[in-house]
Amino acid sequence: MTKEEVIHVMGTPDSTAAPGGGMELLRYELASTVAQAEYHITQEYYVRLVGGRVESYGRMGDFNSTKNPTMNYNVNENIQSH
Repeated sequence: MTKEEVIHVMGTPDSTAAPGGGMELLRYELASTVAQAEYHITQEYYVRLVGGRVESYGRMGDFNSTKNPTMNYNVNENIQSH
C-alpha cells in the first residue's frame, strides 16, 4: 500500500515522523473495542513506510523482533472485520 492508501483506509494519523533513510512512521491511537473508545483507552499502532510504501505495521514492539511477521497487526483485516 502507498501512504495515500493507508490514510484512505485508516484516516489521518495522530502524528508522523521521518527518521531518515526513506523511512516514515505514521502513528495511530486506536481503541480495540467500542467500550475502550468511549473511555479513551487506546494503544499506539504504527505503519512504517519505506520508499512511500508500507514495509511493516503493528505496535512498536512488533518491529525488529523475532515474532512471526504474520502475527503483526493487520490493517486490512482489522478494518474489514468491524
